[in-house]
Amino acid sequence: MHEQADRKRSGGRVQVTRTAVMAAVVAVLTISGCSSSGGGASTAPTRTTTPGPSSSAAPSATDPADEARAQAVEFLPTYVQTIDDLYLDPTRPLDDLYEVAVAPEATNQATAIGTFRSQGYRQVGRSELVTATADSVDLTTDSAASPSSAAPTVVVTACVDVEQVQATDASGTSVVPADRPRYLVARLTVVNPDYPDASGWRVSEAPNRQAQSCDG
Repeated sequence: MHEQADRKRSGGRVQVTRTAVMAAVVAVLTISGCSSSGGGASTAPTRTTTPGPSSSAAPSATDPADEARAQAVEFLPTYVQTIDDLYLDPTRPLDDLYEVAVAPEATNQATAIGTFRSQGYRQVGRSELVTATADSVDLTTDSAASPSSAAPTVVVTACVDVEQVQATDASGTSVVPADRPRYLVARLTVVNPDYPDASGWRVSEAPNRQAQSCDG
């Protein structure tokens, strides 16, 4: 859930600008926010659900679309924690990305984290997921489409608090602008190549923007 401005993810030398640093040190969305600490969000994510049947109606099975929405949102803290962990621990293998992401996001993150590490930067602090709402779901598959678009998909909007996320260079000097906005608002595409296996959700795209609030 990192911005790609300044081509930080291209594998070239990182330019230490506000956008580049944000892309490097804020894991997404962003979700990098689901309080990546501990193993889950410090604030329960917001979920979209469809009202259940009226009390006079006979009980029915869980709507697959609602279940997919809930699973995708519940997966986000794991995604955020893993991305944060990879920035915090330079010895952690980048292959861990594939436990939470698929291309193109996995490739983008691997390039970004590799560049961040090669610059001698260090992240301090974790992001916190404030809200996460499933906006849409598509459980159809298309064998002729690319791997990510062929899988069942849930689109999630998330707001991440990055106030506690800082980064320093090899000399210990901060490389994060003092006026960096506190939040990232990300729109994540979460896919499940192994659907209906609930453990198969992965982030395939995570574009985001900086914001002064979750509403702005």
